[in-house]
Amino acid sequence: MQNRHISFWVFFIFMFLSILLLFIGQTVALFDYDLTLRLGFQEAEDKITGIGVAVNKAFGAGDTLVYIPLLAISLSGLYRKRRWSLITTGGVAGISAYWTVTSMFGFKFLENVESYNFTPGTEYWIVMIIFLLFGVVGLFYLIARGERLIQ
Repeated sequence: MQNRHISFWVFFIFMFLSILLLFIGQTVALFDYDLTLRLGFQEAEDKITGIGVAVNKAFGAGDTLVYIPLLAISLSGLYRKRRWSLITTGGVAGISAYWTVTSMFGFKFLENVESYNFTPGTEYWIVMIIFLLFGVVGLFYLIARGERLIQ
């Protein structure tokens, strides 16, 4: 493990922390939305409407059933230096870019929707930009130098 390329650690740590963040913020919300609201991972219905809560839970279901398992499988494969993990990590990068762009434009399009009273703070934009950069830069890195992750 000590001879792994720095890019391995960047991918590995980012994806590990993503699993933790997504599990607490998204998976838990499927079962106890109020808990994630109290923890600051979700927003109140009076700000985002019932439709907003439903959309958040839908993203939570997608994260729980697809994104988190794909992250975990990718971590396992990268750790064990499996070539197939480059493919699953590419999937992770694509999902990371896709959900952030969808969310960014969603927030923009919701600005003028009546009864929607939520304006994302700086912390939202920081998290989304980090995930977007991981997705886009990570995908190009995988194409150009992905082999370094499994050496």
